[in-house]
Amino acid sequence: MQKHLSSLLLAVSLAAAGTAAHAAQINSTTPLEFEGKTSTFGSAFDTAQSGQTFQENFTFSTAGASTATSAVISIALNDASALNITGFTLSGNGSSWSGTKSVIGATQYFTLQASNIAAGDYTLAVTGTVNGTAGGSFGGNISVAAVPEASTTAMMLGGLAVVGLAAMRSRRRNQLRQDPGGANLQPA
Repeated sequence: MQKHLSSLLLAVSLAAAGTAAHAAQINSTTPLEFEGKTSTFGSAFDTAQSGQTFQENFTFSTAGASTATSAVISIALNDASALNITGFTLSGNGSSWSGTKSVIGATQYFTLQASNIAAGDYTLAVTGTVNGTAGGSFGGNISVAAVPEASTTAMMLGGLAVVGLAAMRSRRRNQLRQDPGGANLQPA
């Protein structure tokens, strides 16, 4: 009797452990590698992860004020390879931006834009559920570009003004050469 009771307890314990493992959330963090201003990211889930929720985090840093634009997409070729992406966010330095979801047929995608993000560390997070019996996958990209400083913009505008002034003077000089008396001089 004792042996049957301990076997029964062992079987119940293993069954409970299997259920707890199956219900666990899939979490991972991956640093992004940029080629120029752009990086790609994604994850694939297999049959063993069907029915589980996930949060995939992709990290990066910026050295100065920047603008970030990103998109993520999941295409279900059939019910066996379906994901339900429920969230797409960028967060860091006390700020957070959420993506906008769109669904067209079996394709779902999110887009996200964040302006004037400060220098620092950021996390791009994709959350959802693996609905397909054979798993599923998603992929995306992010582009991060530096925001020009105000002094750079002022210098650019000043330079354009100087070029415009030089063009106006050149035009006036050419008109004087063609009409030395200035009788037919057109206003610049």
